[in-house]
Amino acid sequence: EKIRSHYGDETAIYFEWMNYFQKWLLIPSALAILVSISVQFFYGIENSPFAGAFSIFMSLWGTIFLVSWRRHCRGLDILWDDYVIENDAEDLRKEFKGEMCINPVTDLPDTYFPAKKRLVKYLQSFCICFPCWVFCCWAIVCFLNATGVIRPHHHGGMFDMPSLSFLADEGQIFDPDYNMNMVVSIGQAVATIIMNIQFRKVAHWTADMENHKTQRSYNNSVFIKRFIFEFTDF
Repeated sequence: EKIRSHYGDETAIYFEWMNYFQKWLLIPSALAILVSISVQFFYGIENSPFAGAFSIFMSLWGTIFLVSWRRHCRGLDILWDDYVIENDAEDLRKEFKGEMCINPVTDLPDTYFPAKKRLVKYLQSFCICFPCWVFCCWAIVCFLNATGVIRPHHHGGMFDMPSLSFLADEGQIFDPDYNMNMVVSIGQAVATIIMNIQFRKVAHWTADMENHKTQRSYNNSVFIKRFIFEFTDF
């Protein structure tokens, strides 16, 4: 509050952000220390069950942190009065199409899109995005077989593709000890970038189809789709 009174809202919100962020870092920092100890003394980095769990936790932590910070900003908006987080009128999307009705809260005319119709749009988006995600999983499994990451004696037969995994056997073209294995790894990286770029277009296209009223809900729809897809092929 003293910083705000001397230097203004813009400087104060910076320090508020840093304090809030550092407090939220306490939990992942403590978990990171535990994971590091488990890797050093009990497991290797490749077979530690805590390393993968920590990666998933950090992905969820980042999302929850942003939501929590947004709620905190709303509190600052009330506490500081003149610190405006966003203009709700500017958050409305001009592409939104709805039915005219009377808003029960403001008693003013407003546009409305029925939840049943939106549910149909969500189902259509799912039918489009899910096959893309399945193809992404299939492509990643193919690359992991070719590079020798997935092996029958390590992961069972669920994801093993004998026509590809044998190429990473000892003496074969993609033997991990040979340079050609690096070529496949580079190919996987390039394919991942291409799939992410193309799915980004699909995510925006399906979000447009869902007819979101606010820019925030539109961005959330795109973010959820891209997060699930890109987390899979990461």
